[in-house]
Amino acid sequence: MRHMSAVKSLSRKPAHRLATMRNMVINLVEHGRIRTTIQKAKAAKPLAEQLITLGKKGTPHHRRLAISELGSTLQAKKTVKKVFDELTERFKARSGGYTRIMRLPTTIRLVQADLPRGKKINRSKFYGTRLGDNSTLVLWELCEAEIVKREKKAKPAKVKKAAKKKLKGNELIEAAKTAPAIAKEAAADSPKNA
Repeated sequence: MRHMSAVKSLSRKPAHRLATMRNMVINLVEHGRIRTTIQKAKAAKPLAEQLITLGKKGTPHHRRLAISELGSTLQAKKTVKKVFDELTERFKARSGGYTRIMRLPTTIRLVQADLPRGKKINRSKFYGTRLGDNSTLVLWELCEAEIVKREKKAKPAKVKKAAKKKLKGNELIEAAKTAPAIAKEAAADSPKNA
């Protein structure tokens, strides 16, 4: 029986479970949004909410409490600094509910976006279930968070085939004109003539 057990075990021993929760909260604060299983998100949500509440109080005592909650690693201290500096301003008007859990669609029919086709696509990024064990996935994110999308590299503009042929012809003519001059310079610089 599960009497007096309010903690979700997540099939982990206490030290491993605490480390998992700390890492999830650190990643949430750093990235603004993470994709995880529904059980882990629900279990770690109170820790994240408590951390932001401590950040809103803002005293050195509450900063020490936050560091003790997340551990005294360098990454945890950076996270606490970010919570106390940036997130406090963002959540000044809110009295609670700083994070939200959104379920991902579980089938291709539920996905609104048109998925890219091909073998190299990691399909699990678009679905609400993990490919390995079919676990339910969710997006766990900070409310009012500024999510920065990765910038894509700019691709050069495509040139039409006719324009390419003209360019190639012009380049060949220019190369033919400059080739004798380059050959003369190379011959003059070579050590055989010296």
